[in-house]
Amino acid sequence: MRKTIVKIIGLLCLLVINYNSYAQKRPELKNIVTHKVRKIKENDRITVHTKYFKIKGLLKIIDKKTIMINGRKIKIDDIIKINTKASN
Repeated sequence: MRKTIVKIIGLLCLLVINYNSYAQKRPELKNIVTHKVRKIKENDRITVHTKYFKIKGLLKIIDKKTIMINGRKIKIDDIIKINTKASN
């Protein structure tokens, strides 16, 4: 009985960990005006406008507060606008 409960708890923990690791790779962008939500993923071609510069390239997610485009680290707090390439 105990082994079965331990196995079930272990399986549930594994599912939660896998779900969280997947969810971190798919950040969501929310439009402040229209409240539409759009998901982006790594290696999407995007254009980022920050307080200091504009950069275009493939997205790489480093952590919750930092992304990388073309080898340049960008803090999420500095981003003003993100445009994604329209998919056909």
